[in-house]
Amino acid sequence: MRRDMFRALEAGIVGWLLVQAVRFVYAMIYARASSADLVQRVANTASLSGVPGVVERATVQGEILVLIVVLLLPLLALIIHRWEISIPFAVLLVALGRALALQTADLQVPGASLVVGAGLLYLALIIVRRSAFFPSMLLLGFAADQLVRALDNTYDHTWQSDYTLVLSRDLNAEIEIGTLMPLIAIGLIIFTILVWWTEYSARRAERELEGYAPPLNGSMNLWGGLALGAVLFLEFTLLGLPNVVARWSETDYTGIVPWLLAATLLPLVPEVRDQARRFAGMFDGAWRGWLWALLLAFLLVVGRRFDGIPAGIALVVAQFLVGLTLWWLVHLEITRRNATGLMVIVGVIGFAALAVGDYFTYDYAYVRDLTEPYQNVGDFLRSFRNMGLGLALVAALILSIPMILARRRIPWRGGKGMYTFVGLALVLAVSFAGASVAVDNIVRRPSNPDCLRVATFNIHGGYSQFFDLNLERVAQLTELNGADILMLQEVEAGRMSSYSVDQVLWLARRLDMEAVFYPQNEALQGLAVLSRVPIADMIGVELPSEGNQAAFMHVTLDPERLVADPLAGQVGDLHLYNAWLGFRVVARDGQPIPEGEQDQNIQLQTMLNWIAALHSPAWTDRIILGGTFNFGPDSPLYAALDAPAILDPFAGLQANRTMTVYLVDGTAARYDYLWTFNVPLTSAGIDNSPEAANASDHRSVTIGIARREGVSCAP
Repeated sequence: MRRDMFRALEAGIVGWLLVQAVRFVYAMIYARASSADLVQRVANTASLSGVPGVVERATVQGEILVLIVVLLLPLLALIIHRWEISIPFAVLLVALGRALALQTADLQVPGASLVVGAGLLYLALIIVRRSAFFPSMLLLGFAADQLVRALDNTYDHTWQSDYTLVLSRDLNAEIEIGTLMPLIAIGLIIFTILVWWTEYSARRAERELEGYAPPLNGSMNLWGGLALGAVLFLEFTLLGLPNVVARWSETDYTGIVPWLLAATLLPLVPEVRDQARRFAGMFDGAWRGWLWALLLAFLLVVGRRFDGIPAGIALVVAQFLVGLTLWWLVHLEITRRNATGLMVIVGVIGFAALAVGDYFTYDYAYVRDLTEPYQNVGDFLRSFRNMGLGLALVAALILSIPMILARRRIPWRGGKGMYTFVGLALVLAVSFAGASVAVDNIVRRPSNPDCLRVATFNIHGGYSQFFDLNLERVAQLTELNGADILMLQEVEAGRMSSYSVDQVLWLARRLDMEAVFYPQNEALQGLAVLSRVPIADMIGVELPSEGNQAAFMHVTLDPERLVADPLAGQVGDLHLYNAWLGFRVVARDGQPIPEGEQDQNIQLQTMLNWIAALHSPAWTDRIILGGTFNFGPDSPLYAALDAPAILDPFAGLQANRTMTVYLVDGTAARYDYLWTFNVPLTSAGIDNSPEAANASDHRSVTIGIARREGVSCAP
């Protein structure tokens, strides 16, 4: 039992490092490739010296080449799987890569890529040599990743060497990640050597016994490899992230964390697997796999199409079913040629194909038209619009294929009672830890509710202009500008391209504010409002869009709850409209687009009609309309809002003082606005500080308002 526990612990640590590295490498390659693409468009690259995130094209190409090479490491399993020291060798490479990634910025991507390749090599060797621990590696790895991210509200800081982890505030005990992770890597190497020696000694003693028969090797066939890719896709993009499950089902993140941790780990409990075997045995083998696929698909549909606790429960159960499916991916057999290493690479290719599809479900509108003979590729990639659930269902079918084909075996088995006891204890302990660290924040109310500051900020998907992660800069700028109400555009809630961080949740808890989120693309990209003023209600509306999906959200605030004002009942709510409109398109399919058919025109008119339906004919409500509108003051659309009662705080200023978006070619424009209606204005400003320039390709726009007429506020 002690040896099995050691093997499971080793597999779990390597699985955790692999999961972390996959998330990190995916986001880093995306960010650095995007940065290199922008750098090529800058006329004078010398002006980029010291700008965060700037990467040369040759650097990215080298990093991608390194990644491709290390992804072939699982092929080594075809040769070394019979070596006694093969598993410690793979662990050594994992630990080496994890330590290297923290040394310098230049080694981050190569080091993390080595962790991915070596982790996949370890996965292949585990399937062959210790197949019983293959599910443990992935399930413990994803559970550890969930727990680490819950420590800082979905943000994994373990790739930042200068980040300080506070171990105990009472004892003032803390340690830098640059010290902690190399210590973990060294400890893993030592622990692996001890496990290997214990295992080697036991195996040598067993060989001396009469009637000794070598254990069967595990193997993975083609369908198992494809199913592995589908499992990884569902885990990395949806079920392995409590914040994504919470966004899909529109439930509370804090409540989801412990339940998803329990669902991830429960398949490791022998008695749970034994009950699953009995349940599966009730069905004919010819239909068992199909019923499993239908059940999983049903749960995914419920989790996406419905809201609230039932949808959250459906996705948690889906995570449990996916975890149980891992036992069907591996076979025990006697074979001279074991192709598991090759099948692991097949799984990687399958995962990559699904991940590319997931990427274009969000960025379909930015696909460029290609020349012949690839002219149809652009249309194909754009067709992934609204296909998030469809890709998840495809993955559910693929991962069920091994069960569909295996009609005469059920690989789930029970085990000793002590193993069940230890497994249940682990589930309870980890779930309790997750519930403890994922607790909600306390909202800090405005210091002066009579005088509020409102800001709008397009945070560029969590990146600076050249794709350096900008969340901490956004938080610091918000604090510096003293915003009590913050409207965000292009904010993401768990995409792999943004490190799987829920930016709304993280910023709200970092700033001690309430938050509401409305997804305009799938479930993880859209608009958000953060507020120190109590939020009474939120409604989101999608706008007609041929290109990237436009939307706006109507948030009702209740500042009167914060004051003892005898006139509060006569004032009413503060209505906030946060919008992102599409871009103006010159031509489509080679034909110019008439003004009346432009997305922007239709979207703005739809939004104004919606606002009018709520507030007319009296027009006495307090209204603030803001966001990214993607047109300038010289546009006819701006004139549609130029009414006497609607105030643009920056109207009449010189154009160079009102720019809010800066492009890499040196041009600038005013695309971000804050209009007020029936709201006393006290101040206005656009943050053009160097700190703001390194936070996003947009600038934050801030205004000061009085709660009502007659309230005095300092300018």
